[in-house]
Amino acid sequence: MWPTLRSSVRNICAPLSRSCHHGYSGGCPGVNLPWSKGMHNPMRFTLFWVIIGTVGFGAPWLVVRHQMLRNTGGPPPEPVTQGA
Repeated sequence: MWPTLRSSVRNICAPLSRSCHHGYSGGCPGVNLPWSKGMHNPMRFTLFWVIIGTVGFGAPWLVVRHQMLRNTGGPPPEPVTQGA
């Protein structure tokens, strides 16, 4: 079963991998991304991943926190008096 599956996968993937090399950029995943040059450098890819992930996942929490902490301009709270 595995050799049959492996050969069928190889028959499908071989033309795809051949078309992505030798300067041919049509139909290759990721060639039109603005950071495609950094995909081959592991440190640069990691840095982009951290920056994009931090901004993408952290921004909604920062926006909600800002909205919860801002002063809405309502009346000031009543002063608390000590004693009777």
